This record gives sequence, C-alpha cells and structure tokens, in this order.
Amino acid sequence: MAFTSTGHILKRSIAILVSSLFTTACQQSGENQQSLPESNADYEKAVEITERRHAQPVSVNYPETGVDVGWGWDSDEGLPQPNVCIEYSIEEDKGQTKYMTMTEVSDSRQLMQSMNISAAASVKTIAYKASGSAKFAKNTKINSFSSNFVLNVSVDNGVRYATPLLPGSRGEIKDPETRKTLPDAGSIRLTSEALRLAKKRDLTAFLNYCGDSYVAALYGGARLTAVITVKTSSKKESQEASASFSGSGWGVNVKASANGKKVGSIESKNVSMRFYQSGGRKDRIPASKEDLLTKLDTITTEASDYPAYYRVTLMPYSALANWPERTITLDLSELDQLADYWAAYLKLYEDIEHILDQSDKFQALNGEGLLIPLSSDEDAIKQLESLQDLVLADLSRLRDDALQCSMPEDDCSFREERYLSPYAYRIQMPLPMDITEANKQCPCADTGPKGEKAKNAARLVDYYIRNPVKQLCLGNPVDPGCLSNAAIDLWEKRVGKRLIELPDDETAAKLNNFIINRGEQGDDWLDVNESPPYAWLDSVHIEEHEKPLDKLLALIKER
Repeated sequence: MAFTSTGHILKRSIAILVSSLFTTACQQSGENQQSLPESNADYEKAVEITERRHAQPVSVNYPETGVDVGWGWDSDEGLPQPNVCIEYSIEEDKGQTKYMTMTEVSDSRQLMQSMNISAAASVKTIAYKASGSAKFAKNTKINSFSSNFVLNVSVDNGVRYATPLLPGSRGEIKDPETRKTLPDAGSIRLTSEALRLAKKRDLTAFLNYCGDSYVAALYGGARLTAVITVKTSSKKESQEASASFSGSGWGVNVKASANGKKVGSIESKNVSMRFYQSGGRKDRIPASKEDLLTKLDTITTEASDYPAYYRVTLMPYSALANWPERTITLDLSELDQLADYWAAYLKLYEDIEHILDQSDKFQALNGEGLLIPLSSDEDAIKQLESLQDLVLADLSRLRDDALQCSMPEDDCSFREERYLSPYAYRIQMPLPMDITEANKQCPCADTGPKGEKAKNAARLVDYYIRNPVKQLCLGNPVDPGCLSNAAIDLWEKRVGKRLIELPDDETAAKLNNFIINRGEQGDDWLDVNESPPYAWLDSVHIEEHEKPLDKLLALIKER
C-alpha cells in the first residue's frame, strides 16, 4: 500500500547484434547485397533507451482549507501547498457522471480507503480531532460480530482540470543553467522558479515550496456514503448478509429492511445505517433507511442544483515535459502501516468491549483446551480485561507515533516490528456460543483426526484469523494483511500457550538458537518471535511455582 514515487526515469544500455538481422532482411527484400565484414563486432551498437515517464494520478478528498487546480500538494502531510509551480491552462467539462459501489469492510482503515481518505489523513485522525468525512469514518464503530457494508454514490458535474498551454500563450521559460529559451510547446510545464529549484542537488527547497504533486483536477457535484451494519448472531447469518447486501439485489434488501421486513433470516431491527454527504441540498442528513432510498432518488438533481467540490486528482511533477531527469523519493509505507495497525488494534479493543458487555453469549478456552461459558469463569473474564488493558496501552503508543508522524518538522519513524501482531491477542479471545455448531460446516476446522483441544484451536483460528484473512485475500491477494496458509497454521499452533514478553531481542535470538540446536521444532512446545521479543510456551513445561520467564532464561543458561 505504500505510495511510491512515480515518473521514475530509468536508463539502460542494450547491445543489439544487427549484422545477421540486416543480412536476413536484405535477402528477403531482394535488394543488392554488399559483402559484410567477417566480424560482427563492427556492427554492434549500444543503444540507450529512456523509458517513458509513467504518471500515476491519485485521488483524495477535497481539503477543508480549499484548493484550486494547479496548486501544489504535499502527499506526506496530506495538505495542499498554496503555491503554483506549473504553467498551464484550465478547462471544464460539463455533463454528469454517476457511479455507485457497495463493498464490505472489516475495519475503519478499509472504510477510510473506500472514502478516498489518504494514509496521511488517516494518521492525522489518530493524532488529532477529525472533521468531515474523516470524522465520520473515525466515529463509525466496526467489530467482528457484525457485517459492515459501505455504499458510495457519486454524481460528478463534469470536471475542472489543468490542460497544456497553447504555443505562444505564455511568456518564455528559460533553462536556469544554460539560460536558453525552452521550446514553447503545448504542454503543462514547470515555471522558471520551480525548474530552478528542481535542478538543485537537494530537492528539499522544491518539496517545501511546491510539494511532490500538483492538483490536476477538481470534481464537484454530490457524494453520499452510507455504512450499513448488520448485527449477525451466527456464521450463517453473516454469510447471508454478505450475499444479500454485496450482491445486485442490495436495494431490494434495504427497502425490505426499511419496511420492517426480514432480509432472509436477518431481522430488520438488526440492520442500521449511518450517512455522510458532500454537496447537495441544505436539508437534514438522512437518518433512516427510508431516507436513504429517498436520497438516492434526488441526489442527481441535488448535485446539479447545489454542487460542491469533494474529490481532487493529483499528478506527480515528475510526469511533466520539462521535469529534470531525477526522481522524487517519496515513501508513505510507514503511514500506511501505522494506519493499518491502528485500525486492527481499535477493532480488537471494540471486540473485547463487546464480549465483556455480552459475556453470556461467549465461551472461552480453559487450560485443557475445552470451551466453557465465559460468564461462569471469573478468571477468564479477568484475563480478558487484562488483555484489553494491553491493547489500550498499544493504542496509546500508536497515538503517540501518529502525533510524531504528523509533525511537519519530524520524519515519521513508525516501526511495525515494535508492536506485537494483533493476532497474538486474537488467539486468546473467547468465541461466540453458536460457533461450535456453525463451524461444523467449515472444512478447515475438522480436517483429519483431531482431539477436542485441537478442534477448538482450529475453530478459534478459523473465526478470528483464517476466514477474515481469506476474505481480505479475495479482495487483494498482495495486501500485507493477506497471510499464507503456513502463517495461519503457525498461529493455530500458538493457541493455548502462555505469551511471555522477553527482556530484549538478544534473549529472543538466543532462545531461537536453543530451539534450532536442540532440534525441537517438531515438539511445538516453544515458539519465539525475535522482534518484538515474545515467546509462546506450553504451560505443561512450567512447574507449579515456576515463573515462565525464569524457565526460558534457564534454558539459555544450560547451553
């Protein structure tokens, strides 16, 4: 998901052996041949090929500060630069373009992405109070025990966009080094001052003044986002909700729900909606399912009569005709990772809160790997509360990282390896009461002969890891959250083991060496993660009055 710099100019040299091809071509054409020298070396030529500048436009939400075509844009900050660094003209196309999508999302990060909220803007919502569409997305609660669908409806009233200059329409542009007048061709191009900054050895001054991209187009009209949440009580209902609201007949199901009717086995009262709208008539925001259906009938007219800008298209400067042959180094992967981790931990916190509020509907794995009612196990509830406190502590750390990454004067130094994977917490979570029956239809839970302990571990991993990950992989197989089957199996092996925080990475490395040297990977009683330093230890290897960390440190001293 990292935003990589575009318009990279790569050069390569290739040796082309032309003698044999030349001979064959001439023989086929019947032209007079001349004798060729014995050596082909005289006909080898190194041809330098410069690859095309590939422009990758990016769409983001229209900023609250306002912006116009031609302004610069800082993708790292997610903000416009109120400077114009290009020579261009402006055109406007008329006529409406309409589109509508319905997608299922599993956390707040996916919701923000569906609403064109950039990684930089997502991180700012973590660090500061959000507003507009970011506030809407941030305040939409998403957990694992409901199905969430995002309906995006956009009506574009044409587009206002930057176009190339006509020859002779502007003054001369001179090369700052040679002072020669550059061709006055029909193109969007850097201004003289911007070109001077772009040719400096250090691009900092250029980036501070112009940003890394320019605003290539503004889209105005109206946009409506509706988040439809379906509370499901079983795996069957969850699958039915996905089929009903993600398919082509979702409108029929919304209407049925609005009229108080069931959608399959799902009660109307279990379907709720939240709305956000940009542009359109200054009336009240839709507050019900009936309002949504009415709004869909009127939004086209509203977009025409009461338009507002809501989307911006950005184009990298490196795609311009007179951009120097150099690259803009821009890596937003840390912002993406931070936003992803925040969403995963936030959903984890919401899940635990939901379970604690409805403990009578959940069951927990006991020390023997059997499922018992959560409400009757005080120790399991206390462990769940402690787990929530750990998640809250990590959310506080992530917020601090977001604050640091949102400071213009500081570089973002978020490190994913400082945080324990959210899956390490998920394999300690209770399961819904109905999961035992529901998962009898799941082939991944009951393959091969297994004891009850192994089956319950498989059910837990299926519910919290395997099924959500497979859904994610279907949408995007190269998404960082798409785990391999081997990685999922590793989490299954860790179910029921004690999670132990190690003093440092060095201790973790020594324990890993201990496992390798002893050749005990097959026993699966000890598993170590080097960064962050944690270990999973089977409780049967811990004596009654022995501290788990002391047990592990003793293993290292034995060597």
